[in-house]
Amino acid sequence: MLSKRRRSCIQEPAKPKTVDIDADVIDTHHQLPALPSILPTKHREFAVKWQEQMVIMLSLLPITVNNPRRGNWDPNATQEAKNKAFREQVEWELSALEQADVICFFFDHTTMSPVTMLKLGLWAASDQVIMCCDKRFWRAGNVHIVCERYGIPYVEKFEDLVPAVRKMLEKKGMQLDKNDDLIGDNKYVEKPKPKKETQLEAEKADLQRQIDALKARLAKPNRSHEPSRLRVVRPSFRNLSSAFPKAYES
Repeated sequence: MLSKRRRSCIQEPAKPKTVDIDADVIDTHHQLPALPSILPTKHREFAVKWQEQMVIMLSLLPITVNNPRRGNWDPNATQEAKNKAFREQVEWELSALEQADVICFFFDHTTMSPVTMLKLGLWAASDQVIMCCDKRFWRAGNVHIVCERYGIPYVEKFEDLVPAVRKMLEKKGMQLDKNDDLIGDNKYVEKPKPKKETQLEAEKADLQRQIDALKARLAKPNRSHEPSRLRVVRPSFRNLSSAFPKAYES
């Protein structure tokens, strides 16, 4: 009995309230190449929030990288819309995607990545996506076909991803001088929230109706500028009595 009481008094170590997902993860499958011996010099105005290796490789560019992967996350937060922390995280990710010029996806072939595939479906037709997907990913075929259908730049190796990101940024208007500074004003312009296709089609149809109505108005002759045509009717003498009765009464 004594031994049982002693065992019951032993307290288990408290579980941590948060999980550090920025902790080192061993790349056992060698998906990432080794970093160069001489790292690029960081831009003085660089602000980043993404995986460490991508951040380092893009750090010479005067851009902002938004990373949805948080350093600490409460493991007790349930993945339900009513959970405040979970909702804040998801809404932050959606807002960041809406404001991005380039959306970069990297599929780790050892994971299922359902949320990443969900985001790919949302933004596949946006002309903003760059894809890195190893052929060993469990749904690599689906991802590859989606990229082909919507013209998404597609690479299989991480080392090819950074040049693809830079190429798309340049395609979208990023111009740098010899010091890798932006040419022109570096102003942030908030983008409007994307609209549903049905809403865009309705707005397009309404605009077309307005154009058709304007064309119809312009096609009609403007009679206000035509000379007036007066028709003079001369009464016959036999009708004068009815026209001027008082003149014949005197």
